[in-house]
Amino acid sequence: MLMRLVLDEFIEGAIRPGFTPFYIYKIIVNTVQVGTLVFRLGSDEEHRYDGHIAYTIDEIHRGHHYAYEACLLLRKEIRQAGYDHVLITCDPDNIASKKTIARLGAEYVETLPVPSTHRKFFTPQEHDKEIYIWRMHS
Repeated sequence: MLMRLVLDEFIEGAIRPGFTPFYIYKIIVNTVQVGTLVFRLGSDEEHRYDGHIAYTIDEIHRGHHYAYEACLLLRKEIRQAGYDHVLITCDPDNIASKKTIARLGAEYVETLPVPSTHRKFFTPQEHDKEIYIWRMHS
């Protein structure tokens, strides 16, 4: 398997209030796009509920640890952007994401209810977020 991240877009201008600049990467395995990975710039406070990293693996390609491998590939860009850690969040019932986060060695910080000021950024089903810190060890 040959995985690579291909930068699809960098969004920095005309961002809606509450958003920070972010990168969108295609996750490519061999020659097939299997999902996407987002890396959001900004502080821990700005990304307390949505995290610096978000990943989505297309349903047909799940179960192969692609999100984990993609995050490992992203480490170089995270460090180059000046981060020694990033936040990753997930819903408490998202078992697949929790497994990816655990595999990365991220540390659980806390579970928080999404405040009303942030509700517009989440689906109505997203009430709580588990927050993890992923340290960029060498």
